[in-house]
Amino acid sequence: MTPAEKIQRTIRRSKAFYAATTPGHFLIQTRFPHDRPAMPALTDFDLDRELERWLDHQLECSRATWAAGADLDDDRVPCLCPRFGIAEHSAWLGSEVLLQHDTCLPIPLIVDKKDLQRVRCDEHNRWFQYMQRGYRYLKTRQSGDFLLSVRGTMAPMDIANALRGDELFYDFYDDTAFVHRLMRFLSTAVLWYYRHLLSWADEVEGGYAMFLSDFWFPAGLGHLSNDAAMLCNAQIYEVFGFPYEREMCLQFPHTLYHVHNEKMHFVPRVAELPGMRLLQVSWDPKTPCHLLDRDHIFSATGQAALMLHVTDSDHLREHITELSGRNIFFIADCRDHQDAADLIALVRSRSKPFRFTY
Repeated sequence: MTPAEKIQRTIRRSKAFYAATTPGHFLIQTRFPHDRPAMPALTDFDLDRELERWLDHQLECSRATWAAGADLDDDRVPCLCPRFGIAEHSAWLGSEVLLQHDTCLPIPLIVDKKDLQRVRCDEHNRWFQYMQRGYRYLKTRQSGDFLLSVRGTMAPMDIANALRGDELFYDFYDDTAFVHRLMRFLSTAVLWYYRHLLSWADEVEGGYAMFLSDFWFPAGLGHLSNDAAMLCNAQIYEVFGFPYEREMCLQFPHTLYHVHNEKMHFVPRVAELPGMRLLQVSWDPKTPCHLLDRDHIFSATGQAALMLHVTDSDHLREHITELSGRNIFFIADCRDHQDAADLIALVRSRSKPFRFTY
C-alpha cells in the first residue's frame, strides 16, 4: 500500500467514525520504540537564518517514525507542520519568545493594561512569518508521503494567560471590564490566525490532518485548548471562557478540543460547545492512566467522542469491553512493532462496524 493509499484508507475510516451516531466505534493509532535521529536543540538554531535547517531535522525524525509503522493499518496520518513549542500559539500577536532545548515559552506582553494597544494581528510579525515560511518550505519537501497538518490554536482565555501572565488571574476579580475587552479582541484575532493556518495546510477530503496526534479531522475549529481554566473555578470559565469559545465554535461545523485529565471541573461545559466532534484528553504525570480513570473521564465529557492515551497496551486488552459505551480514538503506547500490530487487530475486531456511505 502506498502512503497516499494508506492516507485515503485512514480518512475513509475517520469519516465514518465522526459520522457515527451510536457508541462502540473505535479508531487506533499506535506508538512504539524505533530508531530515529536525535533532534538537535532548538537553541542551537538562528531561526531567521536557519529555519529551513530546523525543519529538515523535524522532517527526518518524522520520516523515521512513518517508516517504522508503514505496514501497520492504524489511523495515523503521516503529517507535519512547523512547530517550535508553546509560544508560537501567541507570539504572532507580538510577544517575545524564550527558546529552550525542545520547546519555547511566551514572555508576557501586557505588563500594564495599557499595553493591550500593542497587541495586534500583523502578517509581518516575526513568528507569523516563521510559520508561513515554514509551511511554504515544507510544501517543497512533499513527495506524496505526508500532508501539511494544522498546527492548531488556543482558546482566547488561554492566549490571554500567555499575553498577560499570572496577572490575568487577579484581573478576573479586579477588572472584569478589561478581561472582557481582551477576550473580545482575542476571539476575533484567534480566528484571523487560525484561518491562515488552514490556508497553509493541506485540505484533503473535506478535512485536515491535525498536529500533535497526527490524525484526520473534518474541516472545523481544531485543537482549541484552555489550560488556564484548569487554574480557575468553573464559574470563571463560565464567564470568561465558555461564551467566547461558543461564539467561535458557531462559525465552524466541527469542534476539536484538547483538555487534561488532571483537572476536569470545567470540562462538562466544554462538552456542550457547538459542533463538538472530538475531546482529546491529555494524560498528565502523577494522574491515573486514562483507562483506569475512565469513570471520571466519561462523567465529565458528556457523550462526545474521545481521544484517549493508552499508556500500557495491556490496559486496553483488559478493559476494551468496558469502553463500548463511547466512541473512542485510542493513542496507544506499545512495547514493539508486533505488540502494535496485535493491538490494532484487537481494536478492529472489537469496534462496531463502520458505515461507509461515501
